[in-house]
Amino acid sequence: MTTCPPWCVTSAEEHANEDPGSRLHEGPTFGLIRTWWLEGPTSTFTATVTESTYGELSTDDLRQLATDTLDAAMWMDRQASSGTLGQDVSVVELVRRAHRQATRSA
Repeated sequence: MTTCPPWCVTSAEEHANEDPGSRLHEGPTFGLIRTWWLEGPTSTFTATVTESTYGELSTDDLRQLATDTLDAAMWMDRQASSGTLGQDVSVVELVRRAHRQATRSA
């Protein structure tokens, strides 16, 4: 791709320093969740958690983090289904599968 998606906030200087054949586009941030799209032979959306100034998280903080994470997953799913990636399994479905497989500890 020679142009960035409209949501990309990666600077031209950052793109200039990338490996040939791939581009890392930074997408919107949802609270502590930053979204990314690695464009290249195996294009994929990912997300990272930014460093928190919270320290310990309260139950309200955890609920907000969960909400922000779901919002990010839904945004990534919309981008993937818009034809950017052409994958069959949605990000939201992957989150649901991971949740079903997760175990809870006391």
